[in-house]
This record gives sequence, C-alpha cells and structure tokens, in this order.
Amino acid sequence: MHSTEIAALAYLQKKSVSEIEEYLNYGHALFEELGTLEGNFRTLVSRLKDYLLKNEIALITYWDEEYPEVLKNISDPPVSLFVKGNPEFISYNLFAIVGTRRISNYGKQVTGLFAKEISKHFVVVSGMAYGVDTVAHATCIKEGRPTLAVLGCGVDYIYPKSNEALYKKILENGCIVSEYLPWESPKKYTFVARNRIISGLSHGVLVTEAGINSGALITARFGIEQGKDVFAVPGDIFKSNSKGTNELIKSGAYLVSDPYEILEYYGFREHKKIVELSEDEKCILGIIEKAEGIQDAEDIANAISKSVPEILVLLTIMELKGLVYKSENGTYKPAL
Repeated sequence: MHSTEIAALAYLQKKSVSEIEEYLNYGHALFEELGTLEGNFRTLVSRLKDYLLKNEIALITYWDEEYPEVLKNISDPPVSLFVKGNPEFISYNLFAIVGTRRISNYGKQVTGLFAKEISKHFVVVSGMAYGVDTVAHATCIKEGRPTLAVLGCGVDYIYPKSNEALYKKILENGCIVSEYLPWESPKKYTFVARNRIISGLSHGVLVTEAGINSGALITARFGIEQGKDVFAVPGDIFKSNSKGTNELIKSGAYLVSDPYEILEYYGFREHKKIVELSEDEKCILGIIEKAEGIQDAEDIANAISKSVPEILVLLTIMELKGLVYKSENGTYKPAL
C-alpha cells in the first residue's frame, strides 16, 4: 500500500498502527473489509495525493524510514504524520516547551529565557497555541533557530487565526506537523490527542507556567507515561497560573529555575553560564581545586589570611553561584 492509502484508511476507519499492520499482512482483505466505505476511500486517496503534491506537504507513515524512532516507542503512535516545511527537523533532537494560554508577564520572561538557551542545543517543539507556545516559537525565530509546531488540526488549517504570521515564520525555518488531514479543522479532542505527539517527539518536556487545569499538564502526563524527562518552573503560590507547575513539582517533576540546569542534565556542561569572580573567590577556588577538595573553611581561612566567618560568607556565595559544594565530611569541592 502507498502512504496516502494508509493515511486514508487510518482516517476513515480510525485504525491504529497495530490494526493497520494486520491489513498490510493480509493485503487482499483490505478492500473487502472496507465494504461500503470503499468509494469514499478511493475518493479520499485521490484527493489526498493531489493535495499533498500541490501544497508541498510531506506524508510520513509509521512504516516509512523517516518516521521518528522516539515516536514509535509511545503506546499509541500516530499512523501518519503530515509535515509542512522542512521534514528533516522531526529527526533532530527535540525538546518541548509548553504552558498556559493565559500567560502572565512572569510567564513570558521565563518562557523566553528558557527557549532562548534550550534552542541552542535542541529544536524546540510546542503547539502554536496562544500564550507559552507562542512565546516559545517566537523566541526561537527571533534567535534565528528552527522550531517545530504540532497542531491539533491539519497543517494547512491555521489555528488560532491570529497566529498566521507566526505560522509563516515557522515554515521559513522549521516545520508544522499533524496527524490530521491537511485541511481538517480542530475539534476539542484533537488538542488533547496532539499533546501525546508533542511529548512523544521530544527528549524532555518543560512546563514554564500553567494553571491546575491547563492542557500543558496533559502534555506533561503524557511525557511521564512515555518515560520522558519532565521539568517545571516554580511560581508564586498565590497565583493561579502557578498552581499547575507547582503541583507537577510536588508530583516528581524536576524543579528548574535556570535553563542551564536542563542543559547540564543533558550533558552540555561546557555551556554553563559564565560567572564573574572576585579576587577572593578566584583564590578560594584555586585552593580547593589544587587540594582536590580536601579543604574545610578553617584550612581556607589560614591559607589566605582571612577569618573563618569571612570565608564562610564567601563559600556560601560561591555555592549559590554553582562554583563549589560542601561534601558530607565538611570539606569543599569544586562543582565544575
């Protein structure tokens, strides 16, 4: 069977990957079982072939070589992916940034900060919705980096309509992805279903700001079920927009307050934020590094002729900067 036939079959009969594999193993039974839908099936296949060619949309099915391996590993992978833009981006290292549509100024700042740094190492994935999604995509575009949007409608159906300019910018250096027919409009359930693709394509999921009923929490739950890394930025306990992220953290999501924490989690240690050091801090760090960490506050104080209280203040500041840490036996070691 051709890809367009598989996509049409999945659409008309709502077949899953495993069900369609049975069809593929018994090819002659395919058209027999289509029954009264056969006419609709042939019409849709013809229309779809023409539409994809005319509108430069790629179609990738589960059985194609280009289908992302990470997406195959989720419990209910989409049978087909329609891709508008550069389809190569779906094979890159992807990372999802999601959150509330009702974004606050705090949410804008946080999302922009994390998207800017994470996009240096991952292609950022989001859902092109209002709020956090829009800021995540727009930040990548501003920084000249690709971004990928997964829609709850067809790739040629722009939703929300007010994001048309953003949609076009994404296509210039990125791609739009959907499991739905290119011209299909969104339904309430399609937004929930698309969230499993956002998390499924990604190495990890970051929720920057979300209320307790935010759809972003659905993406996070999908991520947890799929064995993905889930991160959340804490927020003001008195703000409704922070209740979802704070609840995620209580449920076991990684608490992050700096994008470098995520980058270091994935091994990008060389990109740790550059920290300005005072002369005393440089001296203390040198002593600790040379002594391989076998130094307590009193040893350091004696080495640079300062009081122990002064050294403890300096060491506390250096811990906050992520330069050193105190081991269980009371000695200090370099954190880098």
